[in-house]
Amino acid sequence: MAGPEFDFDNIKTTEDDGVYVITLDRPEARNAINSAMWAELCDAFAYFDRSADLAVAVLTNTGKVFCAGADLKEYNAKTLAPPAGRETWGTGGMTRRYWSKPIIIAANGKVVGGGAEMLLASDLAVISDDATISFPEVKNALFPGGGGAPLRIGRSIHLKHAVELLLTGRPIDAQTAVQWGLANRAVPEDKLMDTALDLAQAIMANGPLAVRMTKRAVYDCMDKSFISESDGWRMMEELNEQAKNSEDAHEGTSAFMEKRPPAWKGR
Repeated sequence: MAGPEFDFDNIKTTEDDGVYVITLDRPEARNAINSAMWAELCDAFAYFDRSADLAVAVLTNTGKVFCAGADLKEYNAKTLAPPAGRETWGTGGMTRRYWSKPIIIAANGKVVGGGAEMLLASDLAVISDDATISFPEVKNALFPGGGGAPLRIGRSIHLKHAVELLLTGRPIDAQTAVQWGLANRAVPEDKLMDTALDLAQAIMANGPLAVRMTKRAVYDCMDKSFISESDGWRMMEELNEQAKNSEDAHEGTSAFMEKRPPAWKGR
């Protein structure tokens, strides 16, 4: 459970030394997102965001389909909807909502449609070596815009690869996904969570404030120029000043000089 206030039916959650593992758990429906799962994911991410004890989230799945996208039964019945008050959070509560802490996807098996859009929205992605990734919306005369795939994908991978994925609807295999930059690693299924947790631990060893600020800078500067005196450089200077004057920065340099592990405060 995500906390005493939650009792989930469509996802499972666990907490372990700062890592929040969220598992999509509708294998009988290929982990398709219905309204109930959508609301639970929003609750889980909101809990993760406000918890002072959690630093990194890992989103994974039961079964051999990470997520088949929208639940078509609800979609066709026009009953599929995000939870009230969270309409702008996007698919699964993460494709339009910016979360300041890192989110790693550990996808086992097929990653389809809305599931692929969630992968695009994650900060890091590990996939099983038998995984496939596809954006099949055009095959059904649908627009892949609910999770913002056309908006994000050209900033994640080469334009020609992005257009091929979105316009053909054909799946690519795990090795191609890594080569194209859609995933960080493709590993055997039994190594999937270990690899994702290793990345999480590597992130958590660092200053939490610096991690959050660096993540923000990476995304916020995507459309900014790096020519001197641009808005991008002004943002770098502002964030650098904030980080330099933080308690963690002082602790980090002191710990390095004193040859001891740092004790981060996140401020």
